[in-house]
Amino acid sequence: MDLPENCDVRCLIVENDDEARMRSVITAQPVLNNGVALDYVLETEAGIPFGRNRAAKEALARGDDLLVFVDDDETVAQDWLVKLVNGYRNSDAVLLGGPVRIAPPSVKLTRLQAAIHDSLIRRHQKKEKRAQEKAARSTNPEITIATNNWIAETRLFSDENIWFDENMRFSGGTDTKLYQTVKAKGFVTGWIKDAYAYETLPVERLSFRYQFQRASAHGNTSFLRKLSKKPQSRYTLFLRIPVKVIQFTFLALLIPFARGDALLKLAQKSGIFYGKLTAALGKRPPQHYSQTTGY
Repeated sequence: MDLPENCDVRCLIVENDDEARMRSVITAQPVLNNGVALDYVLETEAGIPFGRNRAAKEALARGDDLLVFVDDDETVAQDWLVKLVNGYRNSDAVLLGGPVRIAPPSVKLTRLQAAIHDSLIRRHQKKEKRAQEKAARSTNPEITIATNNWIAETRLFSDENIWFDENMRFSGGTDTKLYQTVKAKGFVTGWIKDAYAYETLPVERLSFRYQFQRASAHGNTSFLRKLSKKPQSRYTLFLRIPVKVIQFTFLALLIPFARGDALLKLAQKSGIFYGKLTAALGKRPPQHYSQTTGY
């Protein structure tokens, strides 16, 4: 990985477990081949927001100005960090993100898995195109910044007291909530179109069930936030049930003809709507990340 000019760069691994299982692997090479020091900390409080907040606390303890996140199932382009930092320096944004592309599969996939994988690739391509179009029209675009490709000023944590919500321990969506909080406070956010990260999808995620469950968790958490501001939204949601049933039936009929796109849409759209319905009925988000596969 190339390094940006006039930057003191350190890499940090936050292991989220009850004991240090990976310390020896990570500390075996305390300095990477490009000269960057590699740090390791153990966060024993289980849950994604605890791991993310621990990274922020470590950055603040060192006096760092910027914090960068990338997921552990991703690789990055060689100039990724250079692009991120230059994008930050050339904007007024305090929180910025970049595109995540789907990497080629590392194992042979079944026909169903391949159909979902290819459909996810097309979905990411459309999402990236929409983000680029929004960024071209505005210096403060409405593009949700997720921690899979993320750079922000650490003062958001120290000065503004904006943190990842630890009450959402296993449900997911805390990065979306943090982004929305940053926007609500009037800060500028940005998009760096050529800072690429690449995600490798494990086969466990290439199923209808997984895509449905993940969408359901996100639908639940997002609708709970909406209900906190507009409680009457639950009633309009119930009125939409007949229309949604027709829509989902139509998508099911398209599955044999749509190269996996209809299957993925059915899983995600029905999952989101189901998650909203459970939120409207007063149920908390499912603990989507309570069990992990190592990815």
